[in-house]
This record gives sequence, C-alpha cells and structure tokens, in this order.
Amino acid sequence: MRGFLSIRREERWAAGLFLLWQVVLQALVIGKYYPAFSKVVTDYRKTFIDGFHISGFDPLTYCVVSDWSTAFDVNRHPLLAFLYYPFYLLNRGLIYATGVNFAQFIVAAILLFCSFYAFVLMIRIGRELVGIALGEAVILAFLLFSFAYIMLAAVSPDHFVVSLFLLLLVIYITGKQMKEGRRMTKWQTVLFFLLTAGVSLNNGMKAFLASLFSNGKHFFRPGHLLLAVLLPAAAIWGFGEWEYNTFVADGVRAQKVARSKAVRAEKALMLSRFRDTTTVSDNAGQARAFNQIWRNHRKKVLREKAKEPQHAHAGEPISRKRFLNWTDMSTSRLTTVVENLFGESLQLHQQHALDDVMRDRPVVVRYNWIFNYVVEALLFLLFAAGVWAGRKSRLLWLTFSFFALDMVLHLGLGFGINEIYIMTAHWAYVIPVSLGFLLRAATGRKRLVLDGFIVLIALYLAIYNTSLLVNTLYT
Repeated sequence: MRGFLSIRREERWAAGLFLLWQVVLQALVIGKYYPAFSKVVTDYRKTFIDGFHISGFDPLTYCVVSDWSTAFDVNRHPLLAFLYYPFYLLNRGLIYATGVNFAQFIVAAILLFCSFYAFVLMIRIGRELVGIALGEAVILAFLLFSFAYIMLAAVSPDHFVVSLFLLLLVIYITGKQMKEGRRMTKWQTVLFFLLTAGVSLNNGMKAFLASLFSNGKHFFRPGHLLLAVLLPAAAIWGFGEWEYNTFVADGVRAQKVARSKAVRAEKALMLSRFRDTTTVSDNAGQARAFNQIWRNHRKKVLREKAKEPQHAHAGEPISRKRFLNWTDMSTSRLTTVVENLFGESLQLHQQHALDDVMRDRPVVVRYNWIFNYVVEALLFLLFAAGVWAGRKSRLLWLTFSFFALDMVLHLGLGFGINEIYIMTAHWAYVIPVSLGFLLRAATGRKRLVLDGFIVLIALYLAIYNTSLLVNTLYT
C-alpha cells in the first residue's frame, strides 16, 4: 500500500498540475456554498438538498457527514453511509470545538484523494499495462478528467468519483495480475466486491468480471464460486435488506400512513363544504354527487403530479414494483446516445448547463453549435478505432466489459437513462484506455499527429467544460 500511495518521481509534475487544478475547482464549489453550508442547523437535509445545484448530483454525503443517517438508497449503496461514519465523528468534534460545519472541507478532502489517485492510476494503466509513453499516458489521464461529468463528479458530494477510483484500482490490479500470469485470489475478489458494491451495488458485478478475466476457467470452480461470489453477494444483499428494514421501512410506512391521512382529511373537508352548499337534500343523492366531484378532483391532482419533472421525465418502467420501478422502456435510445451518453457526458450543453432533470432540465437538450457534434463524432470514432486496435488485449476487453455492463443496465433496462450522463464515472475510462491501444498501434508521424490531436481535444474539453461550470456556478 505504501508503494501504491507514493508518487513516483516521473509522475510528480503531472500529478502536481492535476492536484492544483482540482484544488481550484474544489475551492470554487466550496466558496459558492460555504455561507449556507457552514452553518450548524437542525435540518441538514433540507439545507443541503434545497441549496446544492450541480446537475443531478446529490449532496447526501454532506448530510451523512453532518448528521449521520443512512441517507443514501440502502439497496443501491448498502455500505456507503457506514464508510462515512468516521468522517461524521470527525466533523461532530470540529462542530463542537468551533461551531462551524466542516462537512464541505472533509468531503472535499475525500474527493481530492479519490480523483488524485484515479488520475495516477490512469497514468499507470497507460504506461505499465497498455504500454505507451509517459507523456501519452498523462495526456489520456487529463483527457479523462476533462470529460464533463468526470469533472463534475470530482467536485460534487456524491459517490461517483469514489466509484471511479475503486474501478480503476480493480482494473489496474487485475491488469497487473494478467500481465504477470497470476490469478486474483478469493480474498481479493471478496474485498473488491464489498468495496465496489458497497459504494454502488451494480459495480460489484464488475469485481466479479475482473475475477473472471483474471482466473479464467478457474473462476467457475465450486469453491471459488461459493466463497468468492455467492456468499459475498448474499451477504451484501442480506445486509442491504437488514439496513432497509432497520433504518428505512418504518419511515416509508409512516409516509404512506401520513399521505393516506392527508387524503382522508382533504376528502372530509371537501365533503363538509359540499354539504354546506349543496341543494341536493337526500343522502344518497349527496353521496353520488360528491363521489363524482371527488373522483374529478383526484384525477386533476394526479395529472398535476404527473407534470412534475421527477415524474414527467421518468419514462415508463417495466413494473411499478420495487427495483423494477427504476427501469425505463419509453425514453428514446438513439437520442439518448447522441445527446446524453456521448454528448452531455463529455461536453456540457450550453443551455441548461448544471440543471437537474428532476427539477428544471429537459431529458433531451441539443447543442447550439454544430462544432460540439463534430467533436462528439470524432471522439466516438477514435474510441471505436481504439477498441479495434486493442481487440487482442484482455485488458481492453476487461475494461470494455465494465462499459458493456453499464450499457445493458442504462440503455437496455433503462436504469437511470433519463440522466445517463450522471453515471459517466462508472464507464468513461474505457475511452482513454482504448485510445491508449490506438496510440500503441500507431507509429512514426501518424503517432505524433494522433498525440497532438488528443492533446487538442483534451485542452478544448477542459477549457470548454470548466468555463461553463464556473460561469453557471457564479451567475
């Protein structure tokens, strides 16, 4: 671990520049929200959720570090709140000593650690595993963090940059094992699964994919399947269910009871007013007339509710049952790929920059300039060419399998498809990794031209996305 955390001499100049860039961005976000978020209040959830606005990123980490609770969705992030518990204790001590809430600074330090080492890991994957020059690996690492929703994830108090760091760590260690002819051990598989799935459940499958690539047919041995796959999967699922029943279920039931009481109270009030003003004398006639009024009223309420962004933009799920209600079968896949998956994920749109689809952003926003579509098309073509160049590499297919899993979830089942760009940190590293194979396959003048072209794209994306971020934050 000491060797992993230490920054090598040849990495220091790039790591130092990157850290400076990230510290400036973190300072801009902290400065924007510090006056409100540094106060000690009784309702942190209302303060942070009502006050924080960077796209669809949730400030729940601020809530957990300020006043600990299982604020995250416990089925999707079963261990995340518990991983932050020590930082909550630290913050409580600082609040007691100073009267200031240090949640922003504590979370910023965690985000900086994860983004910094994700950057370093990206360099090492390029140099040691793909086999490109140090300068090229640095270019690709900067390219990754110039993508719009990698840049935003690195400064937003959500779980995505933590997931990015963990997934790159899994790819790096698995890649080294494959290169050296070693297999991922059972305890490594369990550890990677608990970390990745504990932060975001769907990423746990990627730990199993890494174990499959590392172990090959040995992955399917009964002992490995039982101890390294089935038992930890059952454990994390059981823990999530326990967490739901212990911390969440009572609140859900209470909300349902409160809504039911509110509807009954509203109905009773409307009935009382109806009886005071109606000219119908018999009870049966009054009941029929009022029931029709009540049905019309409820239909109007439901129509108005359906117009709210969190409902209007959700699409039609496979089922309204638990878990299946996260799916979406109606949102256009082609438009999503163009405008959101390879669009907003990499380049912010000029309109509705940093807006939230659950509040004030349409599901589909189009760029003002044709140039944005040109850049998007070039990046996609370079990505496809890189996949072809690395088609014989197990490392490339390991990384691509992570991307493919996300595409099955988001484009296939429609999970989170209305804001698919939010999940960019879970898959976008496949682009620089594939470009690394494209660079390795190129020689002579072609390689120099390709290097320069990638540098220009990275500079453009960094300047373009940073300017929109800063301009939108402070205007």
